[in-house]
Amino acid sequence: MAHHGPLVTAVVVVGGLIGFMTVNSVGGLVTTTDTTAAAQSAPEKKTTAPTTTAPPTEPPTTTTTTTEAPAPPAFPAEVVYAGKATDNTLAVAVAVKGDEAAAYLCDGANVEAWLAGTAVDGRLDLTSKDGTSTLSGGLDGQALTGSVTLAGQELQFSIAAAPAPAGLYRGEGADATIGWIVLPNGTQVGIATSKAGSKPAPALDPAAGSVTVDGMRVSANKVAGDTTFG
Repeated sequence: MAHHGPLVTAVVVVGGLIGFMTVNSVGGLVTTTDTTAAAQSAPEKKTTAPTTTAPPTEPPTTTTTTTEAPAPPAFPAEVVYAGKATDNTLAVAVAVKGDEAAAYLCDGANVEAWLAGTAVDGRLDLTSKDGTSTLSGGLDGQALTGSVTLAGQELQFSIAAAPAPAGLYRGEGADATIGWIVLPNGTQVGIATSKAGSKPAPALDPAAGSVTVDGMRVSANKVAGDTTFG
């Protein structure tokens, strides 16, 4: 049996190492992991930003401007209005004092009514003692306008202030009651009522302040808004 010497053994070992290195150089036995490829094939982790909740938005403030209605015109502290209804058949006189009012409606023959009521915020509301006659109205500029109901008939009116001696007068005697409306132009409309009936009132001299009826003297007093009737 032949024996190999140390030299032969060394040659064999060297040859094996060379062969291993050759194979390794062409990649036949490469086991090293490709870290670049692994990194590329790994799923990408997405970072989700935290959700921020915005504070609630308050609705805009709406400012509402309220326009107040103009105040109605007020009556003078004391005044008398006198004139004719629009159909010219009836004379109307209204006296105002403070928040009280008195009125007289008269056709100068046999139809008449005395009324009393209120004058508040530029408005009138008057009624006769028996409730059958009414007057309502208000200021329209310098004029007093409205409507009256007398003897079942409704009439409209628009009358102006009546400076003295024009105005409304009333006389009361033992047997007669007299009403006068003195218009701004001096014309008088009135009725004298007694137990015997009604008839046109005698002419009145406002400066004298009285008249004579059937031989009896009857004083004539100017009616104000707070005058009361018996």
